[in-house]
Amino acid sequence: MKSNLRTVAVILLALLLGGLSNYWFGVSPVAVQPLEPPVQAWRDGWSGDDDLLAAGATWQERTPWGAPPAPPVEAPPPVPPPPMAVGVSKDGRNYTAIFQVNGTGVIRLRAGGRLPDGGHVLQVSGRRVVWLDADGKRQQREIFNEFQGGQ
Repeated sequence: MKSNLRTVAVILLALLLGGLSNYWFGVSPVAVQPLEPPVQAWRDGWSGDDDLLAAGATWQERTPWGAPPAPPVEAPPPVPPPPMAVGVSKDGRNYTAIFQVNGTGVIRLRAGGRLPDGGHVLQVSGRRVVWLDADGKRQQREIFNEFQGGQ
């Protein structure tokens, strides 16, 4: 029994010596300061200062719970073509230009007449119509002019 008691005493003495030397000579670790989370203002979610349009756009974009996505926005219709001179008629001594206008059909105008898009007719002769379009560009068209060269 003495040998068992001696072994236990040696082990206890070694543990006591190690513990006391650690207590006297060891440096204790510095206390760690916990990280504080950033301060956030608490809101109940029902206040009126939320941007509901932005939230609605987010809901439409993400389509939660399998909701069908919003239909794509349709492109605006194309701009109608400008009036085009399609003919010249003669009423007595005066010439009248015939313009094809998209959506309204045909209009007849003399020199100085106003086109529906804001342009106006400058000159009407036997086969030629000259007008300013809505952008102020000079346009000219010769009507029924046949090619005579090369024969």
